[in-house]
Amino acid sequence: MVTVNSLSQKMFVKNLFLIVVLGSVLTACGAPAWKKPVPIEQVDFLTHAQTMTSGDVTVTVAVPSREETRQLFGTSLYDDHIQPLWVKVDNRSGIDYLLVREGIDGNNYSPMEASYQRHSGSKETKLEMDKFFWEMDFNNPARAGTVTSGFIFTNLDEGYKAVNIDLLGSHKLKAFSFVVQVDGLVTDASRVDFDNIYPEWIELEDEQELRSVLESFPCCTANEGGSDWGDPLNVVLIGRKNNIFSALIRRGWHQTEINYGDSLKKTINSFLFGSRYRYSPISPLYVFGRSQDVGMQKARESISLRNHMRLWRTRYNYQGNGIYIGQISRDIGVKFNKRTITTHAIDPAVDNTRNGLAADLAYSQSVVKIAFVKGSRTSTMTDTYYNLTPDPYLSDGHRVVLFFDDRPTTLDQIEILDWEGSRFQAIQ
Repeated sequence: MVTVNSLSQKMFVKNLFLIVVLGSVLTACGAPAWKKPVPIEQVDFLTHAQTMTSGDVTVTVAVPSREETRQLFGTSLYDDHIQPLWVKVDNRSGIDYLLVREGIDGNNYSPMEASYQRHSGSKETKLEMDKFFWEMDFNNPARAGTVTSGFIFTNLDEGYKAVNIDLLGSHKLKAFSFVVQVDGLVTDASRVDFDNIYPEWIELEDEQELRSVLESFPCCTANEGGSDWGDPLNVVLIGRKNNIFSALIRRGWHQTEINYGDSLKKTINSFLFGSRYRYSPISPLYVFGRSQDVGMQKARESISLRNHMRLWRTRYNYQGNGIYIGQISRDIGVKFNKRTITTHAIDPAVDNTRNGLAADLAYSQSVVKIAFVKGSRTSTMTDTYYNLTPDPYLSDGHRVVLFFDDRPTTLDQIEILDWEGSRFQAIQ
């Protein structure tokens, strides 16, 4: 029961916070003074660039860190949630290509808009800033036989950033999909060497062999000691890592931070003041003797309401593509827990969340096949299983299997594999 007194205390904390923030804003004289930018060739941001080639066109992308951005632009764009993306197009073809900015970020900033957010100093200084930002912009089109480079001003992403480069030519489209690591978050994935998790990999080529392996995985997550089962393992993702994670990011999924001092502060602020925290930590669960390799969530306005997913890289590849097994559930509130003080309560209908993921990622246009496979644990109203918190869950005991590719695939082009065909009634 919430009392008037507790509500008053919460309102007092909120008001105090607002007063502190307002005071900071009023005492500040706009953005800090604009400093002379460091020449681009003297900033070491290209060491983490990525390059892909399609025929006679090569594209390179790089995301400067917060400090590198400050050096490059003489001001902290990250403070206004603006993240510059450097793009280079080496066009050795005989036609011009147009870079579609909206394919990268539908809410991208123009160079003058980005400059305006950080304006400071005299009128002359502001004009100088505008001119500099204008010159740093990517200058369309990428002409035939030339190299074109510059920055696109995007919204800030931390941890990993999905970058989709669409180049339109004369009746031609060249598409490139990158997943670029961005400094600033401490995530599960940032601590994993995905290429060397296992001493050797097992390659699968036959579909029936794949199905048998997927059914053989553990039914559920476990605690650290492996003595108790947790949430059901109800998701399998198959594809190149870039294709999988760019699809997730495009659909609003974000990596979660691990639990440490800074993430705890952000979580408390989000809980107290109702702010959105896209990277709020999730607790570790265990498969193959280790905690999740990747933690992701699709947050709503509150950290109490979100979908979250944990993924583990398996030792198997299918036709050259990685296989990840995972667990997905939906947080619907917060409850007290003896061990951790508070924890999230999940929606018991975990199959609805599982099926929702399949439908969600189908819209990413990266899913080429969908199937269902046995191997999880059946849980009913009369014979109910619980996770580790403990929350009850209801499930038909199947896993959804999503196959990813780098070619755009519309909804009507997705192939439905008839492994457990009746399951598709649930997502129609």
